[in-house]
Amino acid sequence: MDGLEFNKIAATVLIAGITVMVVSNIADILYHPDRMFKRGYHVEVEGSVSTTQLSAPEAPVDVAALMAKADISRGKEAAKRCTMCHTFTPDGKNKVGPNLWGVAGAKKTYKSDYSYSKAMQDKGGTWTRDDLFKFINTPKKFVPGTKMSFAGYADPQEVADVIKYLETLK
Repeated sequence: MDGLEFNKIAATVLIAGITVMVVSNIADILYHPDRMFKRGYHVEVEGSVSTTQLSAPEAPVDVAALMAKADISRGKEAAKRCTMCHTFTPDGKNKVGPNLWGVAGAKKTYKSDYSYSKAMQDKGGTWTRDDLFKFINTPKKFVPGTKMSFAGYADPQEVADVIKYLETLK
């Protein structure tokens, strides 16, 4: 094959490509498809409903009854999940969260060498059984804005077990 044949083939491919591009542009100019489409159906919503209206009201938890059945050894076992962020020894250092030795019955911001969130500082008060229960169960709900990222324990009895264990750390 000589050089002239190669040029003819290249020119044919180039002209075919240009032709396709020109025809495509002309088709776009002549035909404007309706790009807006409607969904199959539309549901009219009157008024707005908040998510708090949709959720079922929480049943009150009898913390005293749960504490009566609480077990220290189960609480110590359940509290192992907390060791990633907390220590439980008298001389324990603060980690991401404060050392929890002596937390039960103490001020909510009892560790002077720990930097508590503004939300926890504003909460004030002491750690009662009820407050510990609410916080350990759902920290972000009890203290909105807390630094604690743990979602909480789902089982109320497990929360009571942990509190019973924390009460022994004195």
